[in-house]
Amino acid sequence: MENKILVAVDGSKKGFETVSILGGFLREQSRVGIVLFHCVHQLAAREEDLCTNMYESCKLSLADQEKVGHEILNEAVKRLQAAGFPGERVEARLKTDSLDPALDIIAEAEQGNYETIAVGRRGRGNLETLLLGSVSGKVAHYAPKHTVWVVDTPVFENNKVLIAMEGAPDSLELVRYAADVLGPIPRLEYTFLHLMPSVPPTFWDDGHILSPDEEKDPRSRLEQWRTEWTTNVREFMSRGRLQLVEKGVPEDNIRTLILPTRQGVARDLLQAMEEDRFKLVFMGKKSLHERKPFLMGSHSNKILQAAKGIILCLVDF
Repeated sequence: MENKILVAVDGSKKGFETVSILGGFLREQSRVGIVLFHCVHQLAAREEDLCTNMYESCKLSLADQEKVGHEILNEAVKRLQAAGFPGERVEARLKTDSLDPALDIIAEAEQGNYETIAVGRRGRGNLETLLLGSVSGKVAHYAPKHTVWVVDTPVFENNKVLIAMEGAPDSLELVRYAADVLGPIPRLEYTFLHLMPSVPPTFWDDGHILSPDEEKDPRSRLEQWRTEWTTNVREFMSRGRLQLVEKGVPEDNIRTLILPTRQGVARDLLQAMEEDRFKLVFMGKKSLHERKPFLMGSHSNKILQAAKGIILCLVDF
């Protein structure tokens, strides 16, 4: 077994739905195992401010924490097996006395050297949509060198996978990851999508004096730029296609799209995701077209906040 995915389980209805979805989706990938991880909060009441003056009385005993935790993990294992995921590829781990589940999930991922963490999104309320302080949001933001899958249940019932591609080095790493984790799964349909950046305002005067021919025919310069850019994108998309084919993906199951950016990178991606109803979306944690970290305001974070009904795979490279 080459890949193990750390799946955080919180005991909620949506959390168990996430487990079932991942189990059903990954059951045919024999090289992938699932490690279920549950953090038991040390307080019986989640509203810690109510326990300020009686902290000890609000703590769950270690025995009670273990009992609750094992019940949740056992139910999660049953959900995986019911979805067809083989029991021999499942492990379960428990963390008691947890103060911050997000930090404990990240610590477990680092200690176990997991490349991938999967978390469910518990709700779609106004505050939770912003992902400020939520477990899924914190894990996505602060898990360095880990790919994070955020599952927004229920997900679209299809086999469509979107890979949002930028430049050659990052795009090929994105495809490598997707090929390693998903390649042998049959029937998946892949779409490589690249959004061409808007033409910079300085395009017409990039530091040199325009020649008479350039002044007369600026459109030819624009067409030349588009042609060169498209040729470069098609080249690394071809290399990405080869990576998938080498993992057993039929060539007919791979399509490529090169589109101009219209409303903005994040909005255009969200529109494409809504129109085609992709089940999985792979993109880098850093902003497309910009080398910003994964923070508030980045394209990746905007997708995380707004995407619905998908498994969003944020790849760190």
